Amino acid sequence: MSDILYNIVLVSILINKIINLHYFSMHNSTKNHILEIIEKDNCPFTEYEVYGFFTGLVLSSYKKNTIEDKIIKFLDLSHKSLLVADKLLDDIKSKILASSFEIYDDEDDDFDDKASSLSEWAYYFLISFNGSYQQDEISPEIQEILTIFDEVSQIKQKYQLDEKENVTKESLNDINDFLVKSTLYLFNKNYDK
Repeated sequence: MSDILYNIVLVSILINKIINLHYFSMHNSTKNHILEIIEKDNCPFTEYEVYGFFTGLVLSSYKKNTIEDKIIKFLDLSHKSLLVADKLLDDIKSKILASSFEIYDDEDDDFDDKASSLSEWAYYFLISFNGSYQQDEISPEIQEILTIFDEVSQIKQKYQLDEKENVTKESLNDINDFLVKSTLYLFNKNYDK
């Protein structure tokens, strides 16, 4: 009996490790696609600017040809980057559908970098997402979310980080959590139509 229990525990541990490795590699796929896009055409934008821009496109109501046109024109990419761009869009969408979407790793302790990254992500999200809806189509809840995203996009200009490390870390994690949950909410609202 103890051999069976031991084997069950061992198999359970191995399955969890495989799941964690798969999740880890899936998490890296987003970053790899972003970095490939940046490198392929010497894209002048940061990783989080590109990530925010593509996330906004995933949540937008634009048609595929409009999305490709925006990618090429706004990010100044060539047509050779569209294949990777499609993979990135699919990757972001699949993470949202699986509720495994994340913007920033909570473990990073470089608060200035984290604040900049969240700000960049929110700003470029708004650039690609805004304009995909008529103003009168936006519900008050969505408008409030977009207003908060706009405020987050200005973190570095309007706010000073708290000198207390634990307060700053908690605040940035709360902002990150809000952006993630709001992204999931906006996606679900868009696809409920």
